[in-house]
Amino acid sequence: MRRWKYTANASFYGLRRDRFTQYQPAASVREKLERVIATPGITGVELKYPYDFEDPRLIRQILDDSGISVSAVNVDIKDSEHFRFGALAASDKTARDKAFELLTAGMDLAAEFGSDLVSTCPLADGYDYPFQLDFTEAWGFFIETVSRVCRYRGDVRLALEFQPHEPHAHILLNNVGKMLHVCAEVGLPNLGANLDVGHSFAALESPAESAALLAAKDRFFYLHASDNTGDGGDWDMLSGSVHFWHWIELLLTMDRVGYEGWIGADLMAKFGTAQNFYSTNVKLINGMITLIENVGVGELHRLISESGSTTQVYDLMADRLERLSQFPAD
Repeated sequence: MRRWKYTANASFYGLRRDRFTQYQPAASVREKLERVIATPGITGVELKYPYDFEDPRLIRQILDDSGISVSAVNVDIKDSEHFRFGALAASDKTARDKAFELLTAGMDLAAEFGSDLVSTCPLADGYDYPFQLDFTEAWGFFIETVSRVCRYRGDVRLALEFQPHEPHAHILLNNVGKMLHVCAEVGLPNLGANLDVGHSFAALESPAESAALLAAKDRFFYLHASDNTGDGGDWDMLSGSVHFWHWIELLLTMDRVGYEGWIGADLMAKFGTAQNFYSTNVKLINGMITLIENVGVGELHRLISESGSTTQVYDLMADRLERLSQFPAD
């Protein structure tokens, strides 16, 4: 069974709020990076552009001293100043050009900091009402802008993160099928997906199936680990806290398809600290991997491949859990 490197999204170590209340206070880039570095199990950091890059020299100094790697640059293309009516798919060319400018600047920074990956979640591109968008035009602009970005430099990959809702009732890039459609239309090898597990649950998908579909086309670039209640919201909960068995299936599938990227995470610390949440998340995922190893990767794959053997899979898992529960406490 593979083991993956873990990275933390620095944005979640600072100001955290929703439309009702604030959960965490604002923090400087130095404070956020120091908190990431102090988080057990984390060896990488995902930085937000442009907000985390006001002083690139400071970032370089802190990262060089700590040994933490930049896993990806996460580019924000949803602010209301520029993208009130869309970004990649906006009818206004000025907005599309601004999105291109931000994403390509993020590519340059990623390369400068030793990463080959830029991630973005195109949440500005969506709609709430019938007749709000010309879908033919909007999707045409979306494909065109993404193509421009990918052609800018082929040595840096672009990972698009799909999500079904928020801030719009409907996001254009809202599921794995549309993600693969965009990849096929663009047709460039440096375009792929950031599979956010919580978003996949919100889209009523099986993340394991989504991972398999993306990997089959070499588009599985990155992973954001989290969990959700599956009601369409993006709650950024601890991995496996709701969909334990789906998470087991996802990890088994990630090993099966040969995923070799980072495991990142979007985790909302509504209480405690981001360090608590991220370190616990690492423990939860490692614990699920250990369970899979104890059950037996080969045996699980053998049973899954046999029609009608689903109950045997659960019997095997239950037996192993029962045995583990009988071990004396330290």
